[in-house]
Amino acid sequence: MRIYLELIELLPEGLTEEPDFIRIDVTDWNKEDVDTAIQFLKEHAKVYEHYIIQIHYCYHEESKPCSVEVVEVK
Repeated sequence: MRIYLELIELLPEGLTEEPDFIRIDVTDWNKEDVDTAIQFLKEHAKVYEHYIIQIHYCYHEESKPCSVEVVEVK
């Protein structure tokens, strides 16, 4: 399993541009460092009107479905 922090810009419907997407592999990080990275993503997200920050638990290597934990939505 891999663990990613993700910040995804949510664009209004009808826009054709590519939304911003940031993914950080935190698989081997300790909790304090993950919490710090989440705070950095929250700070960065202030430039977006709408966004989602999530923790992505990726099981592709094990041929299983992924799951996500939503941290913040605006």
